[in-house]
Amino acid sequence: MRKIYAFIFGFSLLIALALIFAVFSFQVTSHPNFCGSCHVMRPYYESWKTSSHYGIPCVDCHIPPGITSEFRKKYEALAMVARYFTGTYGTNPWAEVEDAACLRCHEKRLLSGKVIFKNVLFDHTPHLTQLRRGKKLRCTSCHSQIVQGTHIKVTETTCFLCHFKDTKIGEGTARCTICHEIPEKEIKLAGFSFDHSDVVKYDMDCLMCHAHSVEGEGNVPKERCYTCHNDPERVREYEKTEMMHQIHVTDHKVECMNCHQEIYHGPPKEIEEVVKTPCGSCHLQGHSPQKDLYMGIGGKGVEPTPSVMFLAGIRCEGCHIMGKDGKVKRSGPFSCMNCHGASYFKIYNEWKESIERKIREAETVLSNVRSKIGNTELFRNAMYNLNLVKNGVGIHNVIYSEKLLLKSIEFVNEALKKKGYTPIKTEPLFITKAYIECTRCHYGIEKKKIKFEKTIFPHYPHILQKIPCDRCHIENKNQKPHMTTAFKTSRDCSPCHHKKNIGRDCISCHGDVFNRKIVFQNKRFSHQVHVKDMELSCDNCHRTKKMVINKEFCSECH
Repeated sequence: MRKIYAFIFGFSLLIALALIFAVFSFQVTSHPNFCGSCHVMRPYYESWKTSSHYGIPCVDCHIPPGITSEFRKKYEALAMVARYFTGTYGTNPWAEVEDAACLRCHEKRLLSGKVIFKNVLFDHTPHLTQLRRGKKLRCTSCHSQIVQGTHIKVTETTCFLCHFKDTKIGEGTARCTICHEIPEKEIKLAGFSFDHSDVVKYDMDCLMCHAHSVEGEGNVPKERCYTCHNDPERVREYEKTEMMHQIHVTDHKVECMNCHQEIYHGPPKEIEEVVKTPCGSCHLQGHSPQKDLYMGIGGKGVEPTPSVMFLAGIRCEGCHIMGKDGKVKRSGPFSCMNCHGASYFKIYNEWKESIERKIREAETVLSNVRSKIGNTELFRNAMYNLNLVKNGVGIHNVIYSEKLLLKSIEFVNEALKKKGYTPIKTEPLFITKAYIECTRCHYGIEKKKIKFEKTIFPHYPHILQKIPCDRCHIENKNQKPHMTTAFKTSRDCSPCHHKKNIGRDCISCHGDVFNRKIVFQNKRFSHQVHVKDMELSCDNCHRTKKMVINKEFCSECH
């Protein structure tokens, strides 16, 4: 009898210990620390700790609602422990997160629907309740389980794959305005401003500037099947696209990017991507001065200065437009006008005229000094920069072109100094170098003269005196033109021009006095007689302070 009691007691104790162990195991395996105890799970555990889901136990997501699922997952967790200790575990753990697990907390997503994701208005309802491209999506179709150290973050490449694969950019699911509304405010990028209101005004096509914002085909290499499957019979089903999506996407929640190659959407990832165009088959083989100039590289002694258009991601076709006949049109002012409006007709021509003039001036300088300094390394460097601008067509990057030409003159001056010759003054040639911000658009302004009231106003002497642009121009916020003249009349110029010893000739601004009828004390006054014939100075009659008439001087003759 004692043996029976002992057996019953031992068996009961064993059952109790088993229950205690089971309960203890259930509790231990429910804690995230248990998941992170295995080194193959460590990356997932670390990404969870820094995610928005930190504080939510792993089992709340990885175990869908229902007691059956609870027991099944606990069994799987203990089985993983057993495989770990027996050395039979895999190094690529796989987990399927059911939609039901997500919707325990996020059911409101289906009700409220729309959210803002990176300035894109996104609606969950049609994506989760309707077929997309004939496929039923799951939460994890877009929300990846681990992406670059993050946990359950939106995998943007999945969005791009669905919207762009086998679709012409600008049409169907690849229409820009599906996700991107036309910005109402001015966009600033790489020091360059663009007003997108012109897009509506001129009925512009987004692809004029953003034609190459999508890279990749999103194909599925057959080799990728073997990363999960080693059964040739299963791999033979590769071309049954509908069945493949049913099994992988709908039934087993396999992430799209596990099979598909990436489609990239955004600005070029690498600096070379901007100039990887079909044009390269003819124009960009090997060393290309056009490409280097546009990218702002390749010059001697000059830091890289990419064109603002390049930094904005505009490729060759953005300006060299393809005609309906398949031929590339020659770029010109119309290329600028397509995006920036009619005002750029004048700006383009000013750029072109100015950079061509500076090329000619630099050529003249180098030609005149060659006999003095010889074919030295400094002279060869100067010629290299000059040829880069000439062959690269300077208007591709006017700011970098000016830097290159200026450096050419500096190389020449260094060589002249070594030979004992007087250096060449660079200011008259490259006077805009101190006005980079304004000259991004107003390149060549130093040679421009404008009519202000009855006076012809030259920019050159003012820039030569290093007078900043905002001394005379003020910002005109939210209006066009964006800068206006601060002075209402020419009299407002007097604080600078009517100072003593200013070193300026009054006639340079007031030359019209020779043609105007002037009456002083009821008598006609002739500037022609007094200034040109008698060669009097202006301040003989006009006092400097307020430029009033000096009657005492008049009385000496009259």
